[in-house]
Amino acid sequence: MIFFKGKKGLGIGQAFIFIVAALTFALIMIFGYKAINDFISSGEDVEYVQFKTRMEGSFNKLYTEYGSVRIEEFHPPVRHKQVCLVDVDYKEENAQEQIDKLCLKDQIACDVWQSALDDDYSYSNIEQNVFLKPSGDHPVKVYRMKLVDETGEKVGFLCENIFKGRFTLVLEGKGNYVEVNKYQQEYE
Repeated sequence: MIFFKGKKGLGIGQAFIFIVAALTFALIMIFGYKAINDFISSGEDVEYVQFKTRMEGSFNKLYTEYGSVRIEEFHPPVRHKQVCLVDVDYKEENAQEQIDKLCLKDQIACDVWQSALDDDYSYSNIEQNVFLKPSGDHPVKVYRMKLVDETGEKVGFLCENIFKGRFTLVLEGKGNYVEVNKYQQEYE
């Protein structure tokens, strides 16, 4: 049997092992947190792209189906709280008044519509006509649309709150555009 006469070395060895163990634990925690964070971020990116693709696809498919009416439920990532659709081709007499109302709801959508009105742009000159709050990672541009409010009157914008990660719109194909209404219970 071997006996240690000076046990001072043993204490230093144990301290060294605890330091190495603590550093190893810290590195595992840091890299684990980063990996989980990246995984969640990638999931949100995929969810946004799926939302964008589905929304654009719904409009592109429906505009040619004249008279077809669909109630579509869209699922943007949960972090988004509001969606605003803008008809940049809306240049009626009250367009500036409507832009002013939109500015209170979404400044980015307001700026895009104001620029389109000032520079006489149309649908083909813009990159985005669907605006999420907070802003999305990629612009969403659906096919030409005409927006209708609750009274049946044509309007230049339509904003809808996103509740529990979803919002619902009533879409009607008109042959060369899609008419968009807010979803109301009487449609059921």
